[in-house]
Amino acid sequence: MAYQIENLPQESILLNQFLIIALGGNSYLHPFIETIYRKKEWEYYEAYKRSGLMENPLFSLYSTYSEERIRQVAGIVAWSEQNNNFAQVEQLIKKGYKFVYQYLQQHSYIDFEHFMRTFSSRKKREMVKEIELINQNIVLWFLCVKEDKSFNTNNVAWKSFQNVLHTTLNEIKLQKVIFSKDMIEKYKEEITFLYQKYNIPKNPRFTSLGTLLEYLISDNLQRIYYSDPNCPTEQAEKRVFQDSPAKYIGALGGWLKTLKIHELDATEQIPLTKYDLDMVFLEVLYAQKYNYISKEDQDLFFITCLYLKCLGSLYRDTKYLYLDHSKYDFYFEMKSKEAQLKEQEIQLSRKRLEWESIFTRQQREFEGVTSELYLAQAKIRQLEQQINTMDDYTTEVHALRNMVYREEKTDLEKAPPLKNMFDLIHSKRIVIFGGSPSWQVKLKEHLPTIEFFEVDEKNRDISIIKRVDAVFINTSVFAHSFYKKIMKELNQIKTPLYYLNGQSNIEKTTVEIYKWLIE
Repeated sequence: MAYQIENLPQESILLNQFLIIALGGNSYLHPFIETIYRKKEWEYYEAYKRSGLMENPLFSLYSTYSEERIRQVAGIVAWSEQNNNFAQVEQLIKKGYKFVYQYLQQHSYIDFEHFMRTFSSRKKREMVKEIELINQNIVLWFLCVKEDKSFNTNNVAWKSFQNVLHTTLNEIKLQKVIFSKDMIEKYKEEITFLYQKYNIPKNPRFTSLGTLLEYLISDNLQRIYYSDPNCPTEQAEKRVFQDSPAKYIGALGGWLKTLKIHELDATEQIPLTKYDLDMVFLEVLYAQKYNYISKEDQDLFFITCLYLKCLGSLYRDTKYLYLDHSKYDFYFEMKSKEAQLKEQEIQLSRKRLEWESIFTRQQREFEGVTSELYLAQAKIRQLEQQINTMDDYTTEVHALRNMVYREEKTDLEKAPPLKNMFDLIHSKRIVIFGGSPSWQVKLKEHLPTIEFFEVDEKNRDISIIKRVDAVFINTSVFAHSFYKKIMKELNQIKTPLYYLNGQSNIEKTTVEIYKWLIE
């Protein structure tokens, strides 16, 4: 091809890629590669994933089994570089390329032309395969670079060897160019002519390759009927597979059956777009131009391309399933999450220690404050008990002062009528403690609404004083213990307390009560 591609990989990257292929493509090494890989498969796969070699187009050119081993070697080589430990790589070289290793040890200066002659002569009558010789050169080149051994880069053998490697890379990129949309546009007229030749619609809507093949058979059958309307059906069907391009469909379909491939199932599994069909026609044009495919061979080449696309697509799908690395990717996804969780655990553990330290410090502070609080509360309770045991003489003193004041005061005022005084006293709720029983009886005759407590009723409930308007104490007959009980109850309420000076005269007592109430 006339198209040239620039920007080929750097020499070290180029060497690594082809070393991997040389080791992984060596069928003799396959069981050894498998054994080495299984020992550290997760580490090797992780190294492979980080190396940038995944989805390498060079590797995918090889057969399924070879590509699997090439990927494994890629992981081993990547791990060796990342850990600067090439023991496994050297082990594979010594087993699979023993002659190369010995040749390197025996020569201080490497000449690739001399090496290739020596290797070929060793084979004697056995034919030396080109791919084998290339792989031997690749391994020798790697060892020279690794052991820093000088080698001749000026002779034809070295330049020819390098040209082969660069051409291989060049062809991968070249395929993308020659089958690009730009090239389809460039050969648009020729491609359109091929659509017309096979009577395929300009914008076909075939759901699968099988649909296209059925269309081609049906179209050729219609052409037979068009040229010979009276042709019997059986004869027309025979002519389709004998005298039209559809005969190659029958022939290649029959070969698929021989290969134990169900033709209809295989072709129906392959989707077909207009771009796919443009690609096939573009390949037909290239074959005519560069491989001199004649017009007589064009039909066979066209149908063959369709079937090869079918087999190629099925092969790639099967290869993808076989080489699926989803379990590895899932493992490393889980491993990544595990690492994140461990980091979070470390952070949480650090925070937990910080919080525990803070909590311990605050706990100590709290315990100190709590102890002080307990002491303060104990002191408060102690003071409350002292207060409760102390007698409050406020009410008593106030009442006594008023009584003394009243006794000293000269009574110049004239008392109201007795009936008026009785009416006022009856309107009030009054309790009188003390006084002789006979005095209580006489007073009750005139003031029946007053409730009396005798001095010997020390166990009687006196809570009634909380609900009365005034409390009176007749000091002429009274018990000191009962007095303290009354004072304790009165100290908790606001009921007024008055003292009676012990008048035996009922009218004077009435006046005294009346005057206390109206103050």
